[in-house]
Amino acid sequence: MQHGLIDLSRAVPPIVEKLEASLADSLKGRLALQEAGGLLRKNRPQGTEEDRLRGAEWISQRLGFRPEIDRMIVTNGTLNVLFLLLNQLVGREGTLLTEEMTYPNMQALSGMLGFELQAIPMDRFGLEPNAFEDLCGRIKSRKVLYTIPTLQNPTASVMPLERRCEICAIAERHDVVIIEDDAQALMLDDGPPPMATLAPDRTWYVMGLAKTVVMGMRVAFLMAPRPVDVEALMARFGKMSMWFVAALQAELAQALIGTGIAAETTRAIRAKAFARRQIVADILERPELATGPLGLHVWIPVERDAAGISAEASKAGVLVRPGVQFAAHPGASAAMNGLRVSFCETREEGDLRKGLEILSPLLGASLFADRGVSLSVGRATTGSQSAVDGVINLTSGNEQ
Repeated sequence: MQHGLIDLSRAVPPIVEKLEASLADSLKGRLALQEAGGLLRKNRPQGTEEDRLRGAEWISQRLGFRPEIDRMIVTNGTLNVLFLLLNQLVGREGTLLTEEMTYPNMQALSGMLGFELQAIPMDRFGLEPNAFEDLCGRIKSRKVLYTIPTLQNPTASVMPLERRCEICAIAERHDVVIIEDDAQALMLDDGPPPMATLAPDRTWYVMGLAKTVVMGMRVAFLMAPRPVDVEALMARFGKMSMWFVAALQAELAQALIGTGIAAETTRAIRAKAFARRQIVADILERPELATGPLGLHVWIPVERDAAGISAEASKAGVLVRPGVQFAAHPGASAAMNGLRVSFCETREEGDLRKGLEILSPLLGASLFADRGVSLSVGRATTGSQSAVDGVINLTSGNEQ
């Protein structure tokens, strides 16, 4: 909790006791190495060979193969990966396309780096193919797609394989580079294959440790389409140390991955998240929230103003996030009228229960009455999105 507030706003993994107990020993083991002093005296542009080997090992859990390390870059967290890629691939002359609700820092990155940001309408499976193709056909500048197809933020949706293939085919037709953010994907035992395996020649694949191991682990792994793409990125940014992975973090990541503790931690996080999601469903009396792909949050569509409900909840002592906070463009569409409720930030289960008990009556009549039917509402459109009118069909992350 922060300042007496119960925080259900941050999608972070729960505390895993075995990981906490092993941290000191893991670091001690790395620092006891004969060459430890030298390792800590050097920057790690791109990551050391062992950093990249462990990164390739980690992401192979999703890819189904272990990429060559000359395609790998290890950075100080996912935000730094995005800063590099958006500079390199989009630039001031390009356009970034993304889901209409997405990683909240995208608006800030657009303003900082000067690229145009275009929002793609969504349905319950993620970004909508016809809208994506329509935008691709109308945009004449260089185009890059940033997407979270697995456990999307904030809707928790998982894009099915057929849709992924369709999006990749559109990207191929319109020469769109893809940045795939697989932040929470290891929460799934058997998710659809990453786009990086369907369109390997045009997809940059990103996965960090913050969502599936521990939040403070600012280590992210980037797989480029080709080694030459890594060389081009390093030629431009290889002397700018602000994005380099910190030596202690990298050594700890090596230890946790190499000993299997990281993978064991992810399994423990899944188990805790599963139990906590059931608590959410029970207290909010929404049984459908306990089904479907498991992540660190659920998405709850509401009838009245979600931002207003969020403000009321904050006054009552509970933090949740309304959909408008994830908007790719300023302003809200009808699709954004929902709340992202995260359930693993609170260390004590009792705090989670208390927060949900406060939130439940505030939702009250805001919850859609027919809980067994997907929500379909008309889309509010503005500007360049007028040609891609449609409907949004979002459930609480249930993709089955």
